Amino acid sequence: MDGRIIQIENQVRFLGILFDRKLTFLSHVKCLRKRCERALNILKVLSNTSWGADRLSLQRIYRATILSKLDYGSAIYGSARNSVLKKLDPIHHSALRLCSGAFRTSPTSSLYVDCYEPPLEIRRQMLSLHYYLRISSNIRHPCHGFQLRPFLHRLQQARPSSVPTFFTRMHNLMKDFNLHDVPISLQPSFLPPWKDSEFKYLNPFGSFDKSNTSDTIFQQLFADHRLRFHDFVPIYTDGSKLSSRVSFAVVFPKSVSAFTLLPFCSIFTAEITAVFHALKQILKCPIGKYAIYTDSLSVLQVLNSLHCKSHPLVFSVLDLYEKLISQGFSLVFCWVPSHVGIAGNEQADSNARSATHFSHEPVPVCDLKKHIKSCLQMKWQIHWDQELNNKLHSIKPIIENWSEDVNRKRSTILTRLRIGHTRFTHRHLLLGEPAPTCPHCSCTMSVKHILIECKHFKIHRLRFFNTSSPTLTTMIGRHPHIYLFEFLKITGFYPHI
Repeated sequence: MDGRIIQIENQVRFLGILFDRKLTFLSHVKCLRKRCERALNILKVLSNTSWGADRLSLQRIYRATILSKLDYGSAIYGSARNSVLKKLDPIHHSALRLCSGAFRTSPTSSLYVDCYEPPLEIRRQMLSLHYYLRISSNIRHPCHGFQLRPFLHRLQQARPSSVPTFFTRMHNLMKDFNLHDVPISLQPSFLPPWKDSEFKYLNPFGSFDKSNTSDTIFQQLFADHRLRFHDFVPIYTDGSKLSSRVSFAVVFPKSVSAFTLLPFCSIFTAEITAVFHALKQILKCPIGKYAIYTDSLSVLQVLNSLHCKSHPLVFSVLDLYEKLISQGFSLVFCWVPSHVGIAGNEQADSNARSATHFSHEPVPVCDLKKHIKSCLQMKWQIHWDQELNNKLHSIKPIIENWSEDVNRKRSTILTRLRIGHTRFTHRHLLLGEPAPTCPHCSCTMSVKHILIECKHFKIHRLRFFNTSSPTLTTMIGRHPHIYLFEFLKITGFYPHI
């Protein structure tokens, strides 16, 4: 070009990601691993098992200095083969061992559950799905509505070993979670900064605390409010969310509309959808005065204080509200407390709970993200349920976040006891020695044997735990026994864990 020879490069860096000629991303993964290994030195300095920082602080440092590097561009380099991506797993494992103080021989599946940090594979899937939702909800994105050409579909089917494209992988994940047919709400057109919303709402009950105010007072206040706005047609809206059912209702003086939504929609979505449906029905009515009553104060507050990260239906409600005002409608929004005997609100609540007709409303991305997170959590839980021989599984069968002791020494001991790998019981794996045996019972030493099985310590169990046969759950479960460390000290195992 212009008399100069363009050199052929085997790889090029673009926005921090190395693209090689065959898009294997091997060079990027190797470079990323080296950068993360250098960042691990921060954790190594701070994670002494006796006087180091507490686990929560270490995990925050890990997420800020290392996990953020692994997350960046994961939707792109996630198309690499599993053999390439697994080169990043040792970084994740080393960091979790440093944060928790777990022994070096601890199983990786136990590290994930104990630290409440999912495997990198699941995290990459979550971040990729989030990016996919951003593309699907943004009509201005160049990849919005992308469809793979038919001949490429045939090529992928003919070569199952080939790595599928990003959209193919995401479509497969959405199918696994039964989300492939779910309509996704588009990002709204944001209001210009110079255009201030004129939305206001009334709250005649603001000076009364619901917890110490009788229902009769609320009913009298509402009756007084209706006298002042007697010429406004009352419309009541309400949303309902039960265990696996989300619905809403709109009550007019002579008609009632009630619909169900997808079960993973939030209660906020149900409440604001009810308000939106009320405005759409008002648009079909004669021009006049209408008062919309809702028991969702959060919906009214969001409508009143608009910001760029609001729910997408917020903009739809405000657009329709301004359209109605411009056509000559007079609209009043008012908050009413729920379950205090206000007839219209009670009717809306009962109709919302008994709704049977399904409304094909698009689902906001924020609700889909929460549902995807729960689906990935369930996927992780299924893998954990298969670890039947795992020592931690018997103590912590459900993956959840447990609070940890801020004392680094006690937290480390508790972690190693729960995982079942301590320096005393598993050091032989690193030194190539035979497993230690109990001198009293002639069996292999284990955490379970020390805490609840060895007959030599029966008298100490009676002293500290008031029973000779306690369970591991009561001793090292979510709430460890208060005399656990005293028991370890008197038996002599405290300094060897």
